[in-house]
Amino acid sequence: MPPGTVRGVRQRFAASALNYRVLRLLGSRLPRVTRGWMPWVGLDRYAAIGLPGPGWVRLRPILAGVCGTDIALLTGRTSAVLSPFSSFPAVLGHEVVGLVDEVGDEVAGFAPGDRVVLDPVLACVVRGLSPCRWCADGHPGLCLRTAEGSLAPSPMIGFSRDLPGGWSDELVAHVTQLHAVPAGMSDETAVMVEPFSVALHAVLATPPAAGERAVVIGGGTMGLCVTAALRLVAPDVEVTVVARYPAQRTMAERFGAGVASDPLQAAVARAGAQRHRPLVGDDVLIGGFEQIYDCVGTARSLDASLRVAAPRGRVAIVGGPAVIRDLDWTLAWTRELRIEGSYVYGTEHGMPGAPHTMDAAMRLLADHPELPLGELVTHRFGLEDWRGAMATALDRGRAGALKIAFVPGTAGDRRAARR
Repeated sequence: MPPGTVRGVRQRFAASALNYRVLRLLGSRLPRVTRGWMPWVGLDRYAAIGLPGPGWVRLRPILAGVCGTDIALLTGRTSAVLSPFSSFPAVLGHEVVGLVDEVGDEVAGFAPGDRVVLDPVLACVVRGLSPCRWCADGHPGLCLRTAEGSLAPSPMIGFSRDLPGGWSDELVAHVTQLHAVPAGMSDETAVMVEPFSVALHAVLATPPAAGERAVVIGGGTMGLCVTAALRLVAPDVEVTVVARYPAQRTMAERFGAGVASDPLQAAVARAGAQRHRPLVGDDVLIGGFEQIYDCVGTARSLDASLRVAAPRGRVAIVGGPAVIRDLDWTLAWTRELRIEGSYVYGTEHGMPGAPHTMDAAMRLLADHPELPLGELVTHRFGLEDWRGAMATALDRGRAGALKIAFVPGTAGDRRAARR
């Protein structure tokens, strides 16, 4: 084990029914009032971790993004359904661009100083197991053994008590989790590769055809990444983004999309739908969008997704909803909608050469430097200012924030320079 200690922003307590109930009770109320302070989170020092084996590397994070999943976990908005497959306390952070600091004896293709993007998924090979059927087919996000092997249960780095994430001075990863960053790509664009890969995977799974109309519900990081992915792989599709805040609408327009503030009005104005008034509740539409990407994952957004879909329309759920109560599913069956979930990334069998989503994402972004994906990184924070990062994440609209990132090893700044 290397000498010394490492700093990391850690969710401090272990998962338990009591802790889960506390988070559900307090939710985002306490950090909103206390400017980001959460008693269950802190900047801690812990012993540096040795390389778990000869196929592992040590990374020094350059930028580590704050994901909506992280905030949902820290504010008690996640479901307990997946709790058997995570382990805490954990240092968070799974959106990482970093430098290789140390390599194991069996690592090939990477050397100290190389800049890489991390695939945080902890599937069979990383766990020292032979591939399950899903891993063998290139879908590690569907791994059947995330609670087995040499590591504590966890779907990915950042939610594991054994493997600290990128909100830290350093982390370790298996060589199969590394993806080389092109020399000309900015660090800001590179840290966006992980969320952009989630979006690209969703678009490639349900690609709209030329001439169809697509709506992206949600103008946050994921909604804008889906919009960017549509521009790159489906340029002949008319895209509308339903966004709440000015910064979101501005970026959506820069990605070539139309913008709207109300999904039903957008369906009427852009997809020719007709409104009808039910006995109670929001209007019901005839007609609508052929393709819907729900990038919010709330009861309101899912209800809107069902309402604005054309008959046999396709709804891709990208926003990661958890427990949804009182959602009327009538339109799902009376319109014969195709509803599909989407999660992380893997082998894209429909692309030439069947690349990993992250490699495909970096090639697309390198070929289109005019796409301002790196400008989604609007706010940066040093680890010491983790409370400021949490407060900003909980008040994105007022702060004008899109992607928030930690800059480990520096004081950071509250707003990234536009590039």
